[in-house]
Amino acid sequence: MIKTKNFNPETDIKLCCTCGETGCDKRSVKQMALNMLQRVRDEYGLPMTVTSGGRCPLHKSEKHRSVPADHQKCLGVDIRITGIAMGTKLAAIAGKCGFNAIAINLELGFIHLGYRPEVNKIVTWQY
Repeated sequence: MIKTKNFNPETDIKLCCTCGETGCDKRSVKQMALNMLQRVRDEYGLPMTVTSGGRCPLHKSEKHRSVPADHQKCLGVDIRITGIAMGTKLAAIAGKCGFNAIAINLELGFIHLGYRPEVNKIVTWQY
């Protein structure tokens, strides 16, 4: 079963695809990504709310993609943030904990933390 001390797809439903589409496989974030997220949580020292985890190809945010990205590969999570200070702190911690695809969306209040095994540097972007 995929879980860590603070994150469990059975209780944190957003770790799995929640698109509701017929044919959704309800894929969950992989254990490796969850382990990295737990390390971020441990260092951050405060609860973190997952707003999106694994996504199937039918998910509205994935349908336009020709190549699967972090969420579809089950190596990406979005975490709710309350401002730039929280986002910046989580980004710094996440980079130390192995995430290498990091982006803050202040308008929608989340930070994306992804892992891309084919990339050997930290990639950032703006929403």
